[in-house]
Amino acid sequence: MMRRLWPFVLGSVALGLDAYVVAGLLPAIAAALGTPEATVGLGVAAFTGSYAVVGPLLAGKAGQRSRRSLIVALLVFTVANLATALSPTVWAFLGSRVVAGAAAGVYSPLSSAVAAELVGQEHRGRALALVLAGLAVGTVFGVPIGLMLAQRWDWRAAMLLIVVIGGAALAGIVLRGGDLPAIPASGPADRLRSITRPENLLTVTVTLLTGVASLGLYTYLTVVLSEGSLASYQNIAIWVWGLGGAAGALGIGRLADKYDPLRLSAVILGGLTCALLGMTQGQVPVLVVASLFVWGWCGWASLAPQQQVLLQANPADGATAVAANASANYLGSALGATAGSLLVAAHASPTVLCGSAAAVAAIALFCQLVRQRMNSNV
Repeated sequence: MMRRLWPFVLGSVALGLDAYVVAGLLPAIAAALGTPEATVGLGVAAFTGSYAVVGPLLAGKAGQRSRRSLIVALLVFTVANLATALSPTVWAFLGSRVVAGAAAGVYSPLSSAVAAELVGQEHRGRALALVLAGLAVGTVFGVPIGLMLAQRWDWRAAMLLIVVIGGAALAGIVLRGGDLPAIPASGPADRLRSITRPENLLTVTVTLLTGVASLGLYTYLTVVLSEGSLASYQNIAIWVWGLGGAAGALGIGRLADKYDPLRLSAVILGGLTCALLGMTQGQVPVLVVASLFVWGWCGWASLAPQQQVLLQANPADGATAVAANASANYLGSALGATAGSLLVAAHASPTVLCGSAAAVAAIALFCQLVRQRMNSNV
């Protein structure tokens, strides 16, 4: 399967790296462009905001000519990141982030939908998990590598890494040849109705809340670890979370093909809630390490079953539903990071941070159980 899907997976690696590496490069970019870090930080919001808005609007329409749309989206994404790497001013930097995010918003959900169609119904879960695993790999492993490149040479080297990975994915799709399956799409009004259908809206809300709880708290992982038993081993702890995330993203596919994705998602959210509660016990190192791994596993494993639920519920417009779900994940991350910043500014303890995230995860679990009940009543 990987031989058929590797360009889509590699493209997701580039997207995962692009979405998160800039946050770690803020001081270097600000110094190079002669502007405050707060201004450069708008680049993260520019990317994720553009991604969240453009995806649901265009991904469904783009699916009618999937191969051409994927090539154009990846080409624009790659060129925009090259423009970021070569930015002479902060305004050029911010503009390129908007364009890169818009292109990512089209590519990411469309690549998931196309991959699911390429392998057939019986392997859909594994295909979705592979493509989404690219996002996890880009975040978990790509970001540290990008930061190492920035320390060794310059922040622009980290952005050029994204250009190289995106270019390789683009070449893979171009050289693959042949038509890719068209993804059913409806008109703008129908797409809006599709997104706002109660069952779709509830599924997307679960993804949003999961992003708030998991990725939002991850933004402040060093703060969470600073007062506990692993304060002197933060790098190791971060890698434990990352390994859990990679295992979850890569391993969830077979489970999603074997079990009902609605029930599977509820189990995952239950595990996430327990893991985040476990993180409140910062003075118990074994429990913290186990919680970190389970947190990473459940956080990244949660995406594929939700995508599968939406594709099953929306056979006439799967790309739009998947795009809305992907946007919700990024929006949840941004909202979680914002809420976390307010708590950190108020000098909240790591226990409060983790407990708040666990509460949000518990709400997501409740919403998922309601969604499951809706499906059983149909």
